[in-house]
Amino acid sequence: MRVLSLLVVGMVLAFVTYGQGKKWSRIQPGAYYEAGEGLYAPRLGFKATVPSGWQGSMPRESEVFLLQTVTTNVFGEIFVFGREAIALQDLKQKWMEGTDLSESIRIKAKDPQIKGDMLVAEVVGVGEAINKANRGYAVARCNPSGPCVVALATMPRQFYETIRVAAEKFLQEGKFEAPSQASPYAGFDWQEFLSQKMLLTYAYLEEGSKESEVHFCPDGTFQAQVRKKGLFQNQNPMYKGKLTGTWSTKGVGETTELTLEFAGKTKLPALAITLTIRDEQVFANNERYFVARSTECKAR
Repeated sequence: MRVLSLLVVGMVLAFVTYGQGKKWSRIQPGAYYEAGEGLYAPRLGFKATVPSGWQGSMPRESEVFLLQTVTTNVFGEIFVFGREAIALQDLKQKWMEGTDLSESIRIKAKDPQIKGDMLVAEVVGVGEAINKANRGYAVARCNPSGPCVVALATMPRQFYETIRVAAEKFLQEGKFEAPSQASPYAGFDWQEFLSQKMLLTYAYLEEGSKESEVHFCPDGTFQAQVRKKGLFQNQNPMYKGKLTGTWSTKGVGETTELTLEFAGKTKLPALAITLTIRDEQVFANNERYFVARSTECKAR
């Protein structure tokens, strides 16, 4: 992933999905999107379709959309991301100059070529610790009215040609329209987004500390383990240990109010929490949180 950000200046991809008989829906980190599902990045003005034989996802804490093969006889990955508007000739020069990943490793494009409205090139690494069993291939195509879209493919050497063709085809078959700066979260459905998810603090992942976590079940119930941190920090000290109850959200869009109603013999007052999403990140009462798929609701 670091290769992507160093090879070209990346942009946050605000992707939504669409499909036959389906409404537009925001890409969810960790979820998978099957062949035939449509992808739309409003800020790039770019629409494309998950190719046959591939599966798409937005890895957690990532600004890049990932396409992966699902076949057993071919393997490859394509990272799709955006960059600011630039002439292909200027981008070609930047690719040829390359960039240093470390004191001993440098990456650059090998003989980049402009093919119609696309810039294509094999990506090579020079130096120690290079995995020579793999190869890389980059394709860029720019919106006539705005930013560019880049697809960087990586694959074992024996699948180079197959994955190279797939990367070019994915971008070539994509459609451009005028970019939109309207918030991609205007119709964001929090109730749908949080169902079957777990909410915990980002510090839980970085430091391994035991923060509070809340599991939101699709039937409107929740399960929580409270350790006086996270969502419940600076709240009533009675909010501790294992808690259960019901949950609901009020309003769609960038911000919503999450309400937790507690069950059990001890009558705890309901807790209202303001949730906000921006740039693929979720905040609760202005503190950064991490959303993951929950496994606690399977038996319900």
